Amino acid sequence: MTDSDAILLKRIVSEVRSYRGIRRKSDIVALSSLIAGNSGRVIAAKGEDGAVLSMGGSKLVFAADGIMEDLVDRYPKWAGYCSVLVNVNDMLAMCAEPIAAVNVISAKDRKTLAKIVSGMNEACAKFDVQMVGGHLHPDASHNEVSVSMIGEAGSEGPLLSTTAKPGENIIVICDCKGGFTPGLPYSWDCTSDKSKKEMKAVMAKLLASLQNLSSGKDISNPGILGTLAMLLESSGTGADIDIAKIPIPKGVDLLQWLKAYQGLGFIGTIKESKIKVISAELKGSGMSFAVIGKVTKSKKLIIRLGGSERLLFDLASEKITGLF
Repeated sequence: MTDSDAILLKRIVSEVRSYRGIRRKSDIVALSSLIAGNSGRVIAAKGEDGAVLSMGGSKLVFAADGIMEDLVDRYPKWAGYCSVLVNVNDMLAMCAEPIAAVNVISAKDRKTLAKIVSGMNEACAKFDVQMVGGHLHPDASHNEVSVSMIGEAGSEGPLLSTTAKPGENIIVICDCKGGFTPGLPYSWDCTSDKSKKEMKAVMAKLLASLQNLSSGKDISNPGILGTLAMLLESSGTGADIDIAKIPIPKGVDLLQWLKAYQGLGFIGTIKESKIKVISAELKGSGMSFAVIGKVTKSKKLIIRLGGSERLLFDLASEKITGLF
């Protein structure tokens, strides 16, 4: 153990716990009474990136995401792009192939509206998703964009975030080839410069590989550690992880990376016997992956660096979303 490791670990705990991307998740509990239980056609809903519905012989995944107002105001085209991207990531995280989307847009002026739509069109083309409808407020007092998407889970899906078991390995899958969006220090962009053909190939490999996980989520606004904490909360488990094992782009600050929204990133749990399988499935995808720790029976998320360790969250007494 070195003093520098201990100091950095202490700083990581402080900054991650106070990070807006995590703190704002606590308000989700106010919606818990609205979320349907698992009955009838509803296979899974609470705590998942999307609801899973049984429709005939298919399992459909239904998700929705809204973009933060300050992002829409500052970068309306990127907000439009991201409104599709975040839903695509929800689909992939649940091993579902994206099919179609609808939107709700509020815009103060036509110029802003045109930029939002331009970003949406770019993302729909890149990810091969059809925008089939929506609703527009053309005379709103503020700018806002939300998208809802439907996809179909494969024969091995869906992948849930409520199914992590003690003893399983924790794995991170991410695209380290990209860059932070100018002016947005926590927005990691690794998709906008990929062609539709490249993106289709990557998505196919991800869908095949993620089916080997026991549980999973896409790495979203809470960052790598915050997203892991949400998964553990949903599964009623804890974890012991080594920060040094997390894949990170060359030259990127560790704290910035831990809090970043991954343009294409996933965290989950996997059985030992599946690690070589997922490695083979991801070969040629350009994605980085690593086993970073283990799921534990304790509801504590312990993080390590060098010989130092710290408690990040005690999920027995603390809540991330409060849904469990």
